[in-house]
Parts: sequence; C-alpha cells; structure tokens
Amino acid sequence: MEVDDVECSKSAINQWSVVKPFGGCQPPKQRSLHASIVVGDCLYIFGGYDGSSRVNDFYKFSFKASKWSQIHPAGSSPTARDRHVVVSYADKIYIFAGYDGNNRVNDFWQYDTEHEVWSTVDPALGNPPTPRHSHSGVEYDGSMYIFAGYDGNYRSDFHRYNFPQRKWSIVPVKGSVPKARYRTSAVAYKNRMLVVGGHDGAKHLNDFYQFNFDTLEWSMVETTGQVPPPSPRDSHSAVICGDSMYLFGGSTGSARNDLYAFSFETDQWTEVRTTPGATQKSNVPCPRFCHTCDVYNNSLYVFGGYDGQQRLNDFWQFKLATEVNIDIPSSSLVSDLREFLNDAKLSDVTFIVEGKPVYAHKLLCMRCSYFRAMFEGQMREAQQKTITINNVSHRVFLALLEYLYTDEFEISMDIAMDLFVAADQFGIDRLKRLCEKKILVSINIDSAATILQALLLLCCLPENLGGLNQELWFEV
Repeated sequence: MEVDDVECSKSAINQWSVVKPFGGCQPPKQRSLHASIVVGDCLYIFGGYDGSSRVNDFYKFSFKASKWSQIHPAGSSPTARDRHVVVSYADKIYIFAGYDGNNRVNDFWQYDTEHEVWSTVDPALGNPPTPRHSHSGVEYDGSMYIFAGYDGNYRSDFHRYNFPQRKWSIVPVKGSVPKARYRTSAVAYKNRMLVVGGHDGAKHLNDFYQFNFDTLEWSMVETTGQVPPPSPRDSHSAVICGDSMYLFGGSTGSARNDLYAFSFETDQWTEVRTTPGATQKSNVPCPRFCHTCDVYNNSLYVFGGYDGQQRLNDFWQFKLATEVNIDIPSSSLVSDLREFLNDAKLSDVTFIVEGKPVYAHKLLCMRCSYFRAMFEGQMREAQQKTITINNVSHRVFLALLEYLYTDEFEISMDIAMDLFVAADQFGIDRLKRLCEKKILVSINIDSAATILQALLLLCCLPENLGGLNQELWFEV
C-alpha cells in the first residue's frame, strides 16, 4: 500500500491556531469567569459572566465532530453563576459553589453526561465548605478537593468530598500550608496537587506549593534551572499534559498571554515559545485572564476570558506534540465477541441449562476460575462436549456468559440478585461486585430486609452494608 492511499495529515507542534468548528450551533457568547472540563471526546463549558449578568447556559464542543452544541437538560439546572469550580468523576461533571450576582453560594450539582440531566448532590455526611467563589478544585482517587477562595475572607482551608461515601470532611493537613488566597490554580499530578499563585487581597502571588495526598503534607516546590518562575499573577490557568504542567495567561495588574511549562522530571520552568513561522500577531491569543484552559490529545484548548476591555469567546488550540491524524475505525472487538455468544459456529462445548443448549467456547469461558478448573483439571467434564449446568436459569447463564465474552453486561434490577448469586457460584468476583453495586444503589425500605439477608449470606462487603444501614436509618 502506498502512503498516499491513507488519508492523513501531520500538524506542527508549539503553534497556536484558532479552532474553526464545522457546523453546529453558534459558540458560547463572550464571557469570563466560566468553568470548563473535558469528558471523553467533548469539552463542556458552563456559566460565567458576560459583562452584564451571570449566565447558566451550558455548551459542549465535540472534538471529533469539531462542532458546538448547546445543551438543554430536562429538569432543574444550577443557577447562573461565575467563579465556580468544575471537576469530573466517573464520566459525570460536578459543579461546586460560586457567585450568583447577589450571594456567594455553596450548592453542589452533578451532570450525567450519558443521560443529559442535572441533579443536586446531597451528601450523606459532613459539612460542605462555606459559600465562596474564586476557589480551586481537583479530583483525585475518587474524591474532590476544594482549596482556598473567598467567603467574605480570603481562605486557605482545604476540604474533601468522597464520592463513593458521599461525605464532606476537612483535610487534616500538616507542613508548610499556603497563605490564604483566591483565584489560584490547582492541578493534580500523580499523588500530588500543585498550587501556583493567586491573590491574597493585597498583592499578586507566584509562590508554588505541592500537597502530597499520601502524607497529607504541604510543602514548597523546589525548582532548578535558570528560567525564573512566572511573574506574580492571578486568574491564570494551569493544566497537566504528560509530565509537565502548563500555565497560561492571567493578570499581573494587566492581562498576560505568556505560556510556561514546569517539568516534573527536571523541576524546571521554561517559557514556551511558538515555533518559527508563527510570528504574526493573529497567530497568538491576545492577553487575557479569567479564561479556561483544558487538555485534549496533547493540545491545550483556551476559551474566552477578559482582556481588560472586553469579554472574549475566541477558541484557541496549542499543539504540544506532533499529531498524525488518521481516520481509524472504532474497535469492534467487543461486538465481534458478542456475536459468538450462543453461536454453534466454532463452538467446542455445549452447556445444557434448563434443558436448553447454550453453545460456548472454552477459551473465553476460562476467564472464569470455575470453568478453568473444569477444563484444565481432572474433572470428567474436561473430556465432555456437553455439560449440564444446575441451579441457574437459562437467562442468567446467558448473561453470565455475555460478561465472560465481553467484560460488560447491562445489569437490570430484575436480574441483578440472581446474577449476583450465579457470579458468586462461579467465582466471577468483578461481576459479583457490579451486581452488588446495582442492588445497593437501588435498594429501598420495602426490599431492604430481604436483600440485606441475601447479601450477608453471600459475603457482601461489610463496609457497604454499614453505609447502607445508615442510609436506610435516615430514610426511616
């Protein structure tokens, strides 16, 4: 095959370019103080200040389709606000606190990207941070961490929200704690959170701190090299790409458009400059602050902000690595394997379940320890082409095989308990835990006693039952 037969393109690195969408709706209107986040192949933007009022419009940019769409979720949505925090966890978007034009707020919202619906987050335990704006936040290991901000005073407090436990708590920190501030940046890298700059109410800052999630200790980041750190500033953006943190723009008293990289491998700052050939003024974003910056496929994406005179809605990309664009079809592995389910073609074992044949393949069944022992050991079934399976229904056994073939199965409540029992019987621990989760999140007062008894008999994780008992107690 000739190279020309492949439709591809190769783009240069270290160059800014304006993102030009193909079709779709108009981009979000001019704004600053908004929040954005990448989930999957889309960039989501919520809220902000348009120069006259706070807004609560919600947009999505598809990187694959290169187009904007405005999202109109059914039901209630967060009120208009700016200076809020957004994080993502398990393909859901979480928004916390901000300023609605009259008051600082501390409400907590979740957006389900699959079902396109907002809902309020109601913690089971603990107290949230005080109403505030201009705070910072990151997600790390199943928890959201909220640092600093302004609640009528400049803050340096540190809070954690544990998503699985639905619990707020104050992080018991030690070490050299950063001074109170707002409009700082925070990013998570490996087991650390990095905080740069901000404003303490009197002056701009450029101090550089790290928080170790394992030791719960704050410390100053010791840097090396000849390049000085970015000048003191607030309202900048910082993101992680690879083993570097990138910091763009902000306000030093005037708007900035400089771009810095901090390498975690060398502990050095460098100022990132565009490659030769990109010298025209139009090829660099204008200075700005209160913008957003996100990472997708080794590129920075900057949207909007304030240049000191007007709000912006321009959309810029900065490539950090050479990118070869080839249209690669989506993987068909899972769908191909699903086609073999209960298909006599190439089947080398037949299970009889409730008198019905189920055609299967030993190689895939051996993902399960029960069947591996059966086919590799000295059991008589190892030599048989037809094997009878007892104590499980035909429907449940097919569901169990679908999981073994594809590593996925959409668990509904009408099958969850029977599938849980079968997964326990055949020693498929992950499927058992998936069923357990489905059962626990769907439980109610009417079904609690029966389900709890069954789960206890089958060795459900005790910590889950403890939390569940507490939730049911509050529901009563």
